[in-house]
Amino acid sequence: MKKSKVVIAIALAVVLLISIISAPTFSWFSRGHSSSGASMVLTTQNAYTAYNGKNVTFTTAPSANGFSYSGTTTNYNGSGISTHGRKYFCTTITNSAGAAQNVSLYVNTLSIPTANNGTLALGVNGPTRSYRDYSALATPLSYNDRDKMRIYFEKDNNVSGWNGTEFYICWNEDTNTSSESLNSTGSNGTYTKLNWVGGSHNNQYYADIPKTATHAFFCVENWGTNNNGHENWGQRSQTLYNLGGDGQTPTASKLYKITSDTNGSGNHLVHTPPYTVTGACINHYYDNIFVAVGNTFDASLSNTNSTHIPTRTGYSANYVGSLRYYSGNTSVFTVNETTGVITPVGAGSATLYTKAVGSSYGDEQQVESTVTVTAASNYVFYDVPIVRNIQIPAGESVDVYWYVINNSETNSLSYTIDSLYLGM
Repeated sequence: MKKSKVVIAIALAVVLLISIISAPTFSWFSRGHSSSGASMVLTTQNAYTAYNGKNVTFTTAPSANGFSYSGTTTNYNGSGISTHGRKYFCTTITNSAGAAQNVSLYVNTLSIPTANNGTLALGVNGPTRSYRDYSALATPLSYNDRDKMRIYFEKDNNVSGWNGTEFYICWNEDTNTSSESLNSTGSNGTYTKLNWVGGSHNNQYYADIPKTATHAFFCVENWGTNNNGHENWGQRSQTLYNLGGDGQTPTASKLYKITSDTNGSGNHLVHTPPYTVTGACINHYYDNIFVAVGNTFDASLSNTNSTHIPTRTGYSANYVGSLRYYSGNTSVFTVNETTGVITPVGAGSATLYTKAVGSSYGDEQQVESTVTVTAASNYVFYDVPIVRNIQIPAGESVDVYWYVINNSETNSLSYTIDSLYLGM
């Protein structure tokens, strides 16, 4: 019995020794930082073919019209390209090896001046088709419209049954604006508590609801014994119709007040048309801002800032109330709290907080913008792909037709491409 255990132990030791000697990938063997041998790829015939990128060269010919290409060039730059203008290139990749190889073609460095307002895209027409738009950085600004509507509400302390301290708004969406789309309990809608602001009689409130809401009514606290544990559903206003947008006129906010009068269902009437107040509203604001170190940028939403942000269509101002600006990371940029002028500090991205504060109403509203600071006067993209993983047959060549286009409607485009290279 003991002899058999010894024999088994010796056999296992021999197997382990053979494994170590014959398996170069054994875990304690050192591994090289790069591979000198060929890689393997599964071809369409389900057979493995070796390739390693050796014996592959390329040349590039320019074209003025995208139809005829002649000569060779290593100058891929463009300057003063007119709106919708293009620069065309054909890069011929030649494989002089004895087996098919798969390669990718890249731009080493693509640079776009920060002062340039052209919108650059890079496209390929063959042997594959692709298109990538670099407008997000070539055009340093983008904008957002607010997607909420702020509803303001006041209740008269003398209105019977509205002596509570908590109030709600219930809403839904319905294209039928001529009917009571919210039922008596509002169970076919969505409700939220109104935010208390204050006021001379402590009776001012507001709430943000979706701008797609079309119907709404106001309710006093304890409103509905059969819905979410609330009571006294009778203390609600009539249904408001034709809501939508962002609840704002061009320069002021809409305010709804209930009256002592009731309709046939016993619901309190709302003064019509609604009043206007200078609450807090930002209806159009920056989404992305790109600025280089050494420059400044006026991020004010004021309609006098016509150099940068346009006034929202149909509005005479982009905000209601007074504005304040704050930096989310002062190591990236600082901002003047009252003027909104951004001063870059270091490369990176950080959030710009823009806050509106009401005057006749003391509420606040805040939006966020992404500020990207570049370290130089150019926006730089590294290792930009033109085509990826195309197969070059043994002893043959493949033409890659690619182009740069200026998508701007108004501005010329300048850019630089320092070189191309082949990768796996």
